[in-house]
Amino acid sequence: MRLERVTIIVFLLGNLAMPFLAAAAEDLPVRNLQKNPALKELPYYGIKNLLSIDQLYSCIKDGDKNGLSLDMSGITRLLDGTEIDPQHIYGALRVGPNPFEGEEVDYTYKKFRLRKNIVKGHSNIPVSAFLGQNLNSEDWLDQGQVVVRLELYLRVVDREDDDPDAPQKHDRFLGVFDTFTGFKRVGDEFMVRPALLEGPMVSLIRSDRFDEVIIAFKTTMKVKSQVVLDGIKIFPSGEPGFRHEIKISGLSPGKEYSYVVEYGSNKTKSYRFHTAPKPGKDEAVFAYAGDSREGVAGGSANFMGVNYLVMERIANLAYRLGADFFLFGGDLVSGYTSGIADFKTQLSAWKQSMAGFWRQRAVYTCIGNHEALLRVFIDGDNLRSSYDRWPYDTESVEAIFASEMVNPLNGPATSDPRRPAYRENVYSFAYGPVKIIAFNNNYWVGYQDMSDTGPKDIGGSPEGYIMRDQMDWIQKELDEGEIDSKIKYIVLFAQEPVFPNGGHVKDCMWYHGNNHVTAYTFDAAAGVVKPEPEGIITVRNRLVTMVSQNSKVAAVLGSDEHSYHKTLITRYVPVGDPTVDDPDGKGYVCREGFGCSPLPSIHFPTWYITCGGAGAPYYNKESTPWNYYWEQNPAKCPGNTSMRGCFYYSSQENFLLFRATKKKISVVVYNPYGDIIDSIDDLLAVKGRK
Repeated sequence: MRLERVTIIVFLLGNLAMPFLAAAAEDLPVRNLQKNPALKELPYYGIKNLLSIDQLYSCIKDGDKNGLSLDMSGITRLLDGTEIDPQHIYGALRVGPNPFEGEEVDYTYKKFRLRKNIVKGHSNIPVSAFLGQNLNSEDWLDQGQVVVRLELYLRVVDREDDDPDAPQKHDRFLGVFDTFTGFKRVGDEFMVRPALLEGPMVSLIRSDRFDEVIIAFKTTMKVKSQVVLDGIKIFPSGEPGFRHEIKISGLSPGKEYSYVVEYGSNKTKSYRFHTAPKPGKDEAVFAYAGDSREGVAGGSANFMGVNYLVMERIANLAYRLGADFFLFGGDLVSGYTSGIADFKTQLSAWKQSMAGFWRQRAVYTCIGNHEALLRVFIDGDNLRSSYDRWPYDTESVEAIFASEMVNPLNGPATSDPRRPAYRENVYSFAYGPVKIIAFNNNYWVGYQDMSDTGPKDIGGSPEGYIMRDQMDWIQKELDEGEIDSKIKYIVLFAQEPVFPNGGHVKDCMWYHGNNHVTAYTFDAAAGVVKPEPEGIITVRNRLVTMVSQNSKVAAVLGSDEHSYHKTLITRYVPVGDPTVDDPDGKGYVCREGFGCSPLPSIHFPTWYITCGGAGAPYYNKESTPWNYYWEQNPAKCPGNTSMRGCFYYSSQENFLLFRATKKKISVVVYNPYGDIIDSIDDLLAVKGRK
C-alpha cells in the first residue's frame, strides 16, 4: 500500500473486456487460454462477498432529525454479476459508537446498541440516539463515528412479508457486513461526514529504520489528513485522498509516542506506539499465527471471508501478553476468487479483526494459498485451469496484496520481468536482536485441471515452490544475518510448511515425495512451456540445507495446516533425498519399497513450527517420515528445553509468542483462551549454542 500507487478495479462483464485483456496478455509467461475457443473464462468465480464494503458505504446518505439514511437504490448488480432490483433487499441494521468508550479503553473494539429493519432497500441509521443522554457513552456534542452492521437478504419470490427475522427459504442471503460512517447534526438534520473505513494502522516499526514509522488508514471520503505526534509535531498527508500513508520521521529508538489522526474536520482518539530499539539492543516479544479464513460455526466465525471471532481474540491476547509486533503467515481470508472488489473486501474484514492491535503495534503479513486472485477457465462444465490474475502489475494477488498492506520494500527483483513483483510480499527487517525473513512460497500460482501437481501445460507455479531468484535472495539474507554481530536470532516465515504433518501432506513442500512438481514458464517465441530445472523436493532440500548452515536460525515458521505442530530436523531425521531415494529415476522419494533418507548436508538442527490455528477448520495428524521417526525415537530428542519433545501435534486453535532476550529466544504456544499448548525454552539449544 503506497500513496503513489493507483489501484484499478476491473469488473469483467461478459466478454466485453476480452479484446483488451487478450492484447495485454501477449507477452505473458503463461499460456493465454483466452485464445482457446474451447475454453470459457469465468469472470465471477468464487465470489464470497456479493457486495463490497465501498458499495455499502456509498449507500449511507444524509438523513433527517432521527439520523442518517440507508438508501440501497443505487445497487443494481451484485459482485457475481447478478442484476437485482434493490427494492427486493431487506434485512436488519445494527449500529453503535466506534470505537466504543474510545477515551477510556486501551484496546479498541466494536459495540452495537440499536437495531432497525431494512425494508425495500431502505432504513434509518438512528445516530441521534447517541447524542442523547441515555446512549451518549462518548460524550459527543453534535458529531461522532459509528459502526454499521448490515444483515442483508434478497427477496426472490414475491411476498408481502419483509420481516428480516423470517427470511423465506427461496430468498437469497447476501451476507453480513460491517462498514463505518461519520455524522454531524446540522440544524435539525444529520449529515454524513468522513469516517475511518480502515485503521489507523501503525506500520513498519523496526530497528533497521527505528527513526520512522508509517501510519496508514483509509477514509470514507476524499479528504486531507495529518498525524499529530505528541500533541505538537504535525505530519500532513499532502493532497486529499481516500488512502493515506503518512511517514512519521525523526523518532528516537525505544521510545513511546502518542498520536492523533486528523482527517477533514474529524480526529481520532489518542493512540500510542513504541519505537523499536536500536539494532541488537534490548529484547523483542512477537506473535505469530496463520489461517484466519472463515470457519464453519456461522456468525462472526464466517464474517466477510474471515473468522473474526477467533482472530480478534488471538490478537487481543497477543496484545495483553506484550507482543511488540505480529507476524501473520498467510490465509488471512477465504479468497480463491476472481473478483478484485471481493478480495479487497475480505482483506478489509481481516484488518477490522486486527484493528485493536494494529492501531498501536505493527503487523507484518505474507501471502497464503487462499490469497488467490485468479483467472479461471472451464472446458464445458469442468474446471480446467486457473492462474494468478493478469495484468500482473495491477491485478495479480501480489500487486493487490502490496496495495492493501504496508510491508518493507527490500525484497528481490524477479529474474523474469514478465512475472509478478515480489514487492511487499518478500522482505526482511530487524527488531532488537532478531532478524525476520518473510518469503513467499505461494508465488505466481497456477492450477491445471485443478490439480496440485503443477501447471505443466499452461505455466505458473504450484503451491510451495520457491523460484530460484527468491531462493538466492533468502541465501543472501541468511548470510548477512550470520555475519551481523547485532543479530542474535533469525526467524523465517512463509505460509506453506516446509515439513507438513496433517491436512496438507499432499502438497506444501512435500507432495508425498513427488519431485516432478515444479514451476513452468511459457516461452511465447518457441510456443512451449518450459519446466524449472529443480523439482519441489530438491528445492525444499536446498532451503533446508542453507537454513541449517546458519547458527542463528531459531525457527522456520509456516501455516496452511489448521493445527499446531513442531518438528526438529537434524541430519539424522529421514526427510527424503532424491539423490539416493529415487533409484529407478522416476522422480519419487520415500515410496513404499524404497528408503527415506536424512540429509547429510544438514549442519545445525533447526525447529520447523507450523501454526495455522487462527480460525480455519481444524486438521488432524497424518503420518510422515519425520514425525514417525520422532514418535519411534523420543529418547533421541536432545536436551530438555522442549516441553513436548522433538515432535508434537495439536488440532487446537493457537498462536505463538516468542521472547528474545540477550541470553535466549523462547516460544510459548497458546490457544485463544490463554491455555499453554506447548513451549520451547531455548530454540537455539539444539544447535549446541550457549
